[in-house]
Amino acid sequence: MRAYSMLGPVLMMATGAALGEDLTLTVYLQNMPTADFMTLAAAVGVTAKIFAGIGVGIRWGSGDPRNTGGATVAVQFDSAAPARFLPDALGYATPFDDSHTCIHIFYNRVLGSVAPRTAPALLGHVMAHEIAHVLERSDRHSATGVMKAQWTTGDYDAMAVHPLPFTAEDVEAIREYWSGTQVAASSQARMRQ
Repeated sequence: MRAYSMLGPVLMMATGAALGEDLTLTVYLQNMPTADFMTLAAAVGVTAKIFAGIGVGIRWGSGDPRNTGGATVAVQFDSAAPARFLPDALGYATPFDDSHTCIHIFYNRVLGSVAPRTAPALLGHVMAHEIAHVLERSDRHSATGVMKAQWTTGDYDAMAVHPLPFTAEDVEAIREYWSGTQVAASSQARMRQ
């Protein structure tokens, strides 16, 4: 448990440099003892790098989401998948549930899908994929990249070397999340006046 108390500083370093626009998402990691510390630390770095590539910063936290005044999402690490999911499913998101958006990662399935050296890269991609579903508010998939419905052996090999990219359509949909959030916040502020 002590190793996980040190995860905070590691997570903060993984957020990368400050970005020009304030497109920052706070991600709260839940049930971290399910995940290996080193695998998780490397995976959050991969996730942060994927989003930094499109100008989105990630601020990492642990436990239950708190009201930060910005975009937040929870990522729950599950040791097993519910029976309703196909054997190759690695996680799922609830992109249409505004009351409690939570992502579930089937941690043992992720680890069992690839060689141990590739596990952090795959875990980072699975987290990025599910986070993007929430930000896009969509369950659609792309033909290539991070949002591909099913990655191939070639995709796994590529992600072990460098992060898979988002398609231009995904980038646009993700950035629209902040436009919609800002419009909603402005409307609520005007209504309170």
